[in-house]
Amino acid sequence: MEILLKVRKLGPLTMLKRKLSKTLRSNSEEVIASKATRSAPDNSALPDKSSYFHNDESSLTFEQKFLNVQLELNEELKSLQFRPPVAYIYNPLEYAFKANESYVRKYCRGPKKLFFVGMNPGPFGMVQTGVPFGEIKCVRDWLKIEEEIGKPEKECPQRPVLGFACTRSEVSGDRFWNLLKKLCGTPDAFFKNSFVYNYCPLALLKSDGGNLTPRDIKDTKLLEEICDKYYFKIIQLLQPEIIVGIGEYAEKRSLATLKGKGCAIKVIRLPHPSPRSLNNHNWPEKAETFFQKNDLLKYVTE
Repeated sequence: MEILLKVRKLGPLTMLKRKLSKTLRSNSEEVIASKATRSAPDNSALPDKSSYFHNDESSLTFEQKFLNVQLELNEELKSLQFRPPVAYIYNPLEYAFKANESYVRKYCRGPKKLFFVGMNPGPFGMVQTGVPFGEIKCVRDWLKIEEEIGKPEKECPQRPVLGFACTRSEVSGDRFWNLLKKLCGTPDAFFKNSFVYNYCPLALLKSDGGNLTPRDIKDTKLLEEICDKYYFKIIQLLQPEIIVGIGEYAEKRSLATLKGKGCAIKVIRLPHPSPRSLNNHNWPEKAETFFQKNDLLKYVTE
């Protein structure tokens, strides 16, 4: 399967930051309306991001610096154009910004020793909630996050974004967060030294709503260049001792991002909790063994 990506020329970093600043002072509809070929959804209920960010980096909190990296990532990803079979592109870091912000502000207030990294949003997880591996019940009932969710610029009829009203369950997220609940007891115990993030914030869908991951696409050079760049900025901010790639792709991109950077960060792979993975019916047991074997329990039970 060949996917071709085209990228428009971007200005220097200073121009990007100016553009970001102007974008944050305008509402989210103006950003979406800048793409003449797409109709803008009604996201009028979502907050104006300008109330959360400032131009002076020295005055920013840790959480704001993290969120600013995500916003800059969003700006660069807008330059990408995907050809068929990619028919729909969802970025929950845009239309589910408020939920993502709540997640970051609540659980990412400083550097972390253990950094869990997934691949990209699942259709019934982060696509609906704005939280990585964001199975709805786990996000609402355990993480105590529930926010109004907007709509992507172009929505697939077979994969609507219903937010916390979605009745489908994300198996991967259910397995992942319930394992952490069993091991840690409370979110505060887990997030004291750990955080969970997705390498790529984009969900890619076929015309019939079928899910396409970066792993399914051959020509991902430009996409990975952008994601690598901002993933490393997040790593620099969090300063983890260990990165846990959730699945082969996340491990591979972590190693590629760190290559040649002189970082003494250990990268290990946790088998992905997806039911699509082979021989994965007993994932909770395998994952618990993984935590014990790699001496990770001390990070999540302190």
